[in-house]
Amino acid sequence: MKKIVTMAVLFALLMLCLCACGDDEEDDIHKYEKVGKYDDDDKNPPTAGPEDLVTPGVTGTPTPTFAPKQYVIVLDPGHGGKDPGAGYDGRVEAKLNLQLANMIRDYLTTNYSNVTVILTREENVELDPDKGTDLRARVGVGVTNHADIVVSLHLNASNNHKQHGSMVCISKQKNITDQSKKLADCILKRLENLGLTNNGTLKRDSLDTFDDDGVPVDYYAICRHGAANNLISIIVESCFIDSDEDAVHLKSEEALLEMAEAEAKGIMEFLTKYYTHGEG
Repeated sequence: MKKIVTMAVLFALLMLCLCACGDDEEDDIHKYEKVGKYDDDDKNPPTAGPEDLVTPGVTGTPTPTFAPKQYVIVLDPGHGGKDPGAGYDGRVEAKLNLQLANMIRDYLTTNYSNVTVILTREENVELDPDKGTDLRARVGVGVTNHADIVVSLHLNASNNHKQHGSMVCISKQKNITDQSKKLADCILKRLENLGLTNNGTLKRDSLDTFDDDGVPVDYYAICRHGAANNLISIIVESCFIDSDEDAVHLKSEEALLEMAEAEAKGIMEFLTKYYTHGEG
């Protein structure tokens, strides 16, 4: 009898261990196919109230940190042409990225008089057949037009179709990393307010490209080329295209408009409250 009780206890402990391991793996949003070096997720981006944002149409709009200027914003709808990006259940990333970019531009230019918004592409095309040249050219649009920021718009995906939420890739280079982080946090907080999980910011080391001191540069070309040109350049993964939980934000024009407005307000919150790059 004592032997049976002992075996039962050991079996129960084994089952508890297996359950705990399974929960940890499912809860780790970045564990799947994670490679390279990543920064810690920031789950507490700065929270801004109505007084922090220059909101159109509101009486008594507060004075921003810096005197209003003509901001130049480059929106990059990721992928296009022969590169459709991720796809799932009839949804195509390149198409949705372009829709979202147009909506953000329309919101910004309709509601703010001191912005110029430029899209890197306005049709289903790539900027160059060569992927590396294409990505360099997208940042080049910002450089040529003396942009204040470049925001590359993307949708995430995972092979297991279980991940969800928003994430922003930023540069690790010291000349733009702090400002990139602030811009990312402003956008992430707005998306979080829509009900999307905030997965924080991501920095990633290149596995094969290094600076003169042998230190890895940014893995993501948009961030890398932005840093090389002293231009704040981030990649916004608005949500997961293959997530049932996130699909509600992609299935209708009204939902896309909500996401576009959130990202537009996050951009302007950054520019009017936190932006110091190039000032003075």
